[in-house]
Amino acid sequence: MLSSAGLPPEVNVDPLGDIVLKFLIDRDSEETFIDFKETLSIAHHAPFAKIAKDIFAFSNYGGGIIILGFREKKETDDPTIKRRFIPIGLSKDYTVDQADLQQKFNSYVNTPISLKYREFSLDITGTTQKFAAIYIPPSTSVLKPIKSGEYIVETKHKVAFKVGEVLFRRGTQSVPASKEEIAWIEKRSKIYGYRLSILSGKPDYNQETLYSNLFEVIKMPEKIYICSQISSTKDIPLFSDIKYTVYENKIITIKNLNDYKGQLKDYIDQSSIRTEPVNEWLDDYNKSRVIVRLLNYEIEALVEKIGLLHEPHKNKFYFACEGEHREESWKPRFRTSSTLTVAQKRYIQQLKRSIYYHTAINAKFGTIAGRVYLILNPTIQLTEDGKKGIFGASEGTVITRLTHNKYNSAYLNSILFWAYKLANGKDNIEFLDNDVLVSANPTETKINVSILSDRPVHDQSYQEI
Repeated sequence: MLSSAGLPPEVNVDPLGDIVLKFLIDRDSEETFIDFKETLSIAHHAPFAKIAKDIFAFSNYGGGIIILGFREKKETDDPTIKRRFIPIGLSKDYTVDQADLQQKFNSYVNTPISLKYREFSLDITGTTQKFAAIYIPPSTSVLKPIKSGEYIVETKHKVAFKVGEVLFRRGTQSVPASKEEIAWIEKRSKIYGYRLSILSGKPDYNQETLYSNLFEVIKMPEKIYICSQISSTKDIPLFSDIKYTVYENKIITIKNLNDYKGQLKDYIDQSSIRTEPVNEWLDDYNKSRVIVRLLNYEIEALVEKIGLLHEPHKNKFYFACEGEHREESWKPRFRTSSTLTVAQKRYIQQLKRSIYYHTAINAKFGTIAGRVYLILNPTIQLTEDGKKGIFGASEGTVITRLTHNKYNSAYLNSILFWAYKLANGKDNIEFLDNDVLVSANPTETKINVSILSDRPVHDQSYQEI
């Protein structure tokens, strides 16, 4: 049964998934990429060539969908019916084998294509009816019939297409292509030949934006503060009001020690305080690691404000869960709002008990070519009670099973979700009272090769497990 809820995922969707089919049926309109038909038969004497004509045209045009079980409204129909295409459904015993459909069409074509076929049920008029849909992918070359599309209708001989004829979608019609349209098909086929590219290892020629899990630090203090200590390092307690580290027996911090009046002041030699440019430290490998260490201390301070739990063994941050599950709202790139299931209780057969699994983030700073970035790595944290982490030999295998079907789109959405949460919905992630700012947008680059098709995933990624 088609779902009535949900919106299209942000990166890609299944062309015959519930969301797409419901959208097209509700749209109730034929276009260059959509056609409604009453039925389909691949029997020996059936007029399959009529459907084959549309498949040729769709594939040459760039892909399309044929939905079965609808007929176009007639003048004699009830005028109160608002739909242009009336759902008449298919018979209960109607079925088409996808392999037979594939073989039937490929017997006509010079270059085989991979059709997708799906039968589904839908309640449109108060009665559940059966329907079907065919997805026609873009061709990777100009498709031409290798035999004529002949069929019989009421003893009359018909020809849907001729051998070698190039068919094309022009508006809502499948027609012979003009010279200009054939040239366009050739160009489109080269550009959109990504299916062959994936199989052969050769990428296609479309420009694509690649997003990373790196978030650039766009503001840093100009100085770091260095001073000597009065007592030995081991005697200095840890203070929550200031983050510092020790390098070459000196106390190093980003905090302005000249104005500092906190607890650490009793352990430092005030007369020894000096500053050095942060950029000079970032240019030195060993010293840049000191800067990164100080910034990583600030991550813990930030997530504590947000209310995240910290698993220090593997430096993971995650939301606690009091009930059976927990959802968090956020604003994705292409929607005004969305929710993500960040924790959920589930029985794990492998462990023979119920546990909680939480979407988590491993966050740390790092440097690349002298520039500082916040690195976000989405992961999963298992807990016994929604709070306390689980560790052991079985943890890794359970996490692997829970994430086996996570693909690029889900990974990117998870990165963007955590960036949104760390930034509290703002444009930048703020550290050290705004002395350190990190862009909430991932670094990106554009390349002239790409893969156009990605695995579909719902925004609420745990529902796909």
